[in-house]
Amino acid sequence: MRSNSLPLFLLLSLAGLLCLMPVWYFFLAPWLAVPVFYMAGEALSNLFHWVVIYQPTGTQATLLTSLQFIAEQGQGRSGKLAPVVEYRIHGYGLVMLWAMLLASRPAALVQKLLLGTGAMLVVSAVSVALQWLNEVFNRSGAHVLAQTRAPTWLVEAVEFGFHFNLFIFTALAPV
Repeated sequence: MRSNSLPLFLLLSLAGLLCLMPVWYFFLAPWLAVPVFYMAGEALSNLFHWVVIYQPTGTQATLLTSLQFIAEQGQGRSGKLAPVVEYRIHGYGLVMLWAMLLASRPAALVQKLLLGTGAMLVVSAVSVALQWLNEVFNRSGAHVLAQTRAPTWLVEAVEFGFHFNLFIFTALAPV
């Protein structure tokens, strides 16, 4: 590897990121969110009895549950818990992967883009599922947590996985 390869790679990666991010954000994200929400929603629907259905709407999806939620600030208002997640928060690693692959100009670029995109969609689905579970287990109060009957180790694992995935893994997975 020549000494000028790294600066060129960084420059091309940054240029690719700047060009691809708006295209992904405004045009591709709504389509790429569909398989992500499907994987996350189906997994949670099959794992937890209190998940009723998930409803995707563009780049956001709502997880409808049978868990009773009591508003703390309201005057005794209650309803069913329905956490919402935004795909763009968890899917930006895909654009980073595309930019770095294009900058590295590898052999079999198309195959690597397709394989990497598939892998990053799975990573995004795990991230979306972890955010939904974190909203239910750790942000909705003890009353909601008691209804789930989730073991303590699962609640702690979801909290760790959510923060690790959001702050570290989503950005490092493309590398």
